[in-house]
Amino acid sequence: MKPFAPYLRVVAGMFAAICLWLVFVDVVNGRFGSALVGLIVAAGLGYLAVGKPIREYLARRKAENEALAARAQAGHEAFVAGDPAAFAPPPPLPEKQPVRRGVIIASVAASMLVLIGIISDISDGLDPETGTDTTGNSQPVPPAPAPAPAQAAAPVAAVPAPAAAVPATMPNVTCMNLQGAQDTIQAAGVFYSRSVDATGQGRNQVLDRNWVVTAQAPAAGAAVAEGEAVLTVVKIGEPGDCS
Repeated sequence: MKPFAPYLRVVAGMFAAICLWLVFVDVVNGRFGSALVGLIVAAGLGYLAVGKPIREYLARRKAENEALAARAQAGHEAFVAGDPAAFAPPPPLPEKQPVRRGVIIASVAASMLVLIGIISDISDGLDPETGTDTTGNSQPVPPAPAPAPAQAAAPVAAVPAPAAAVPATMPNVTCMNLQGAQDTIQAAGVFYSRSVDATGQGRNQVLDRNWVVTAQAPAAGAAVAEGEAVLTVVKIGEPGDCS
């Protein structure tokens, strides 16, 4: 069992890193209870991964300090007694075990697997909690205008009401890249549009350029105002991406 212990610590470290990423995802989606449990599990796995190397390092430093103290004490006693033979060498230090090449290769491979998984998860979009709003808003929501301060009533001349803003015309953005579709809608006069996952999985569109518009509402040519444009999207390479 002892020869395999370093490899088991590598596996424990890999799962500790995965648990930490899941804790981050839970915190983003507001699942704080699950995040706390995951953090406890990650801490336990991390201790299994690095606990023994840390203990061995501390023990080695303690032995080095004790050896230096013993040498200093022996020198002091030799100086007091006037006997140069009393200078004794310090006790031998515990031998540092070299790290095996296989353990290094396993650690690098585990780190690459965790990194690839995290990058893939970010590319697919973080899965939101069930029951929450699954709309992926890739653009900031314009702040609501502050209410005008109340003014004392005063006899003023009647002012004609300003003309209502003319709504923009919805362009045809079906089968366009999501980023390009958003830019086209903004050019038409609508700053804020929304996008939803066509598969119903509720994935957020983290990287807009990785998604394709499969449907739009309202239809091309219809009047559209802020927040009314809804784009149904799939990832590039998935069924229905217009390829």
